[in-house]
Amino acid sequence: MYVDALRKDYPSIEEVWLLGPRVNEEPDRGGGWDLLAFADEGALDAIRANSAVHRSNLHLSIVIDGDRFESAWGAPRTGRLSSIRWRVEDLHSATYVKDGAARATAVRVR
Repeated sequence: MYVDALRKDYPSIEEVWLLGPRVNEEPDRGGGWDLLAFADEGALDAIRANSAVHRSNLHLSIVIDGDRFESAWGAPRTGRLSSIRWRVEDLHSATYVKDGAARATAVRVR
């Protein structure tokens, strides 16, 4: 599995969450996957430099300081968990506010 290989290659990745349409029964916008990983800036830099792990159908953001996240490749996207009101509900689920809409769900995959 992609996430297992990613965590093996980048051991500072603490956890990975799946978010977006695949979790929230939204209309599928091209079949992509949205992952949010908690790691450090070193892992973000290494992933950016390793095009072998980049996927056109996957968007990976890395939380690098407990709050700030950045996209690992592709169009630069940045943000803060605090600005999307990220809230871990239990070991397997979290919620967040997407684009000012209702709370959406994320599921922990590792």
